[in-house]
Amino acid sequence: DVAGVLGIHHYLWIRLDLSWKSFMVTRTKDLEPPHEWRSLTSEEVSKRVADVFSRLKLEHVQFGMDGVRNVWLVKPGCGTRGNGIKCFDGMRELLCYAAGRKKGAIAQKYIENCLLLHDKKFDIRSWTLVSNWNPLTAWIHEPYMRICTESHSLDADSLKNHFKHLCNRCVQVKSGKYEEQDSEEDGSMWSVETLKKYLEENFEGGESLWKKVEDQIRRISLMCLHCVQDLIENKEGCFEWFGLDYVVDDNFNVWLLECNISPDLSMGTEVLDRLVPLAVRGVFDLLSSKGAATSSWELVFCGKEIKRESLQVDQLPCLLASSEPVNSDGRWCVRAS
Repeated sequence: DVAGVLGIHHYLWIRLDLSWKSFMVTRTKDLEPPHEWRSLTSEEVSKRVADVFSRLKLEHVQFGMDGVRNVWLVKPGCGTRGNGIKCFDGMRELLCYAAGRKKGAIAQKYIENCLLLHDKKFDIRSWTLVSNWNPLTAWIHEPYMRICTESHSLDADSLKNHFKHLCNRCVQVKSGKYEEQDSEEDGSMWSVETLKKYLEENFEGGESLWKKVEDQIRRISLMCLHCVQDLIENKEGCFEWFGLDYVVDDNFNVWLLECNISPDLSMGTEVLDRLVPLAVRGVFDLLSSKGAATSSWELVFCGKEIKRESLQVDQLPCLLASSEPVNSDGRWCVRAS
């Protein structure tokens, strides 16, 4: 129920394509309108539904990406390279698959209104480096786009087609349509510059749209690091390299899919043949006497040392609220008391 206003009986009456059997309830007669709606005109019902949706938009942060197909992704809790990931649009099938696994599984809402490139789904792989956990020091590298090889569709028959839904390179290379070049026309992996060009050609204010996406990627990555900062033992001279995967919706909102430890750094595409050596050399530059001046990594966060015994989980919202840019480039710091 939505705050006691929109119950399951309201929903089923609106969605005439559904039946009570979809929810494992035996139906003995035709579905009728909810009792309190029977005396209302169709215009009055429409207004009430619109009011509910307006409230949902304000109270439910994921309302815009939910869509109407109720598609979910189920993935192994410790899986890699797209193995074991499946798409479902039915609760019964989802639960049977998840419960039938020997190890745990994660159910994640599919972002149904994802932004498409030439009618194909894509995600963004962004590398984040932590050179110090306390004080938290974070760096970010130029990201890249991983594109599906087949046109996107949420039709029931297409949900089993991984070439439409899973952007992982190790999945897409098996399709026979994978192209290694960084090309706007038919490339399966794009650089930031190629994406900018596409946005400028197909959307008004393409440059500002990428800036909006980039700013969200930076902020989300920092929120992820703050969430685990007090759980990780800091070791001087060590670093942690993460691969964060994002999807952009058609309103250019960025959604985090997952954060990978020890991300794949294999080459083999035009984009990766350039970025991987650049990033690896940059890490050693950061840790050596050369420092950040010669590194391809950009400093996005530099905090102050926080005593571990004073850092509590309930302080995290305060820390994030007190974050402010280090400079006009958008790097962030935290004022720790």
